[in-house]
Amino acid sequence: MVPFVTVGVVHLGQALFQAARGDWGGAAFLALFGLVFGLVGVGGIVGAMKVRRAAVTADARRSARPETPWLWRADWAQGRIEDSNRSTMVAAWLLAGFWNLISLPSAFFAVRQALRDESYALLWALVFPAVGLGLLTWAVHATLRFRRFGVSRLELGTVPAPIGRSLRGTVVATGALDARERLRVTLTCVRRVTTGSGKNRSTSERVLWQEEQQVQGRQSRSAQGMITSIPVEFGVPADAEPTDASNSRNQVVWRLAVRADVPGVDYGSTFEVPVFRTAESEEVRPATPISAPSPPEPYVQPPSSRVQVTRNRRGTEIVFPAARNPGAAGGLSAFLAIWLAAIWATVHFDAPLVFQLLFGFFGLFLLWATLHLWLGVTRVTVGDGTVVVSSGLLSPVRERRLPAPDVAEVVARIGMQAGNTPYYDVILIRKDGKQIPAGRGIRDKREAEWLAGTLREALPG
Repeated sequence: MVPFVTVGVVHLGQALFQAARGDWGGAAFLALFGLVFGLVGVGGIVGAMKVRRAAVTADARRSARPETPWLWRADWAQGRIEDSNRSTMVAAWLLAGFWNLISLPSAFFAVRQALRDESYALLWALVFPAVGLGLLTWAVHATLRFRRFGVSRLELGTVPAPIGRSLRGTVVATGALDARERLRVTLTCVRRVTTGSGKNRSTSERVLWQEEQQVQGRQSRSAQGMITSIPVEFGVPADAEPTDASNSRNQVVWRLAVRADVPGVDYGSTFEVPVFRTAESEEVRPATPISAPSPPEPYVQPPSSRVQVTRNRRGTEIVFPAARNPGAAGGLSAFLAIWLAAIWATVHFDAPLVFQLLFGFFGLFLLWATLHLWLGVTRVTVGDGTVVVSSGLLSPVRERRLPAPDVAEVVARIGMQAGNTPYYDVILIRKDGKQIPAGRGIRDKREAEWLAGTLREALPG
């Protein structure tokens, strides 16, 4: 970061020199350039010092408790975890400020040159301040959420949450959320993979497991004012991946998210929680036949679902209609539009042929995926000892038949993913191990499991 500070100081000095000569335009540009580089350098040095201090503290905890990684973080050890609203707000403003300080002057000079030289291709530089406007909107939204709800706290009932048991706790939210509304609580396990380095560094996340609940909050008054307590309890699967940060480029992270639709800025909190395999995970729970548990309520397909389940003379039939996930389809359509603009740019600016081919090939894949999200239709029929899977665009014209006794299992698994939102597929698993998709893009996990169970029950035997 020292070179950034040096460049910043040099340009600020040049700005003072230009101002003394009366060149206020040049002085303003040099001052802005120097300020950006200087702030980046100073911020980087301060951030590096904080990271180093945190790393030293973490190393000390690791050395003292090598077998208990859930005690390496102070908040985990105390069982009191604050949400990420404050850090998100700070990061949003830093990113928006840095991006706009760089992009706005660059776009200004590019547009001025384009108008002077009538080279309107340079107007593509306006994309960068447009992105900056989006980042600024994000920063303002994060600030409004933080000012309204402050920092929420998760008080864990068990530290850590043992794999094969459950995660229990209470989220304490500042302010009174409407007790009549149910809050969406989601526990997600993701694998975070980082590839490349420097400016080519990128991080992607893949959802390994997710469960969602609707819970009721309880309002009360504390010394600081009204609060809302949100009870949390999730069963953790016995085959789940534990939290793993040993490799910074390939991590497993567990997150608990709480969301509520309220007037104005919606409530949202996210916590990183410790989920590990402990001695309790290996214990066999003794049978406790004290009283028979009450049977679970049967699943009822929500009215908003577009998947159609009927039983007729042909047997059990499930139809997955077109455009059943307009949110995911719309998001992919927007990305496709941006990608098509990038293809046009590679052709217009005569980029190397290999880039044009790569962009074009991936564009065809995006177009195919977008068409299937908007127009893809699948019909699954189980009857007369046969399973028929028909699919196509707008109409299920392609058929695949297999004897029902050849189907060993019907399961619901995570298929595609939009951000951190998984969509589930219903899969037919044959006795020879081959898998046949029977339905894709189901947003609700419980509905996907219910659909898989419906097909399972329709199979003979």
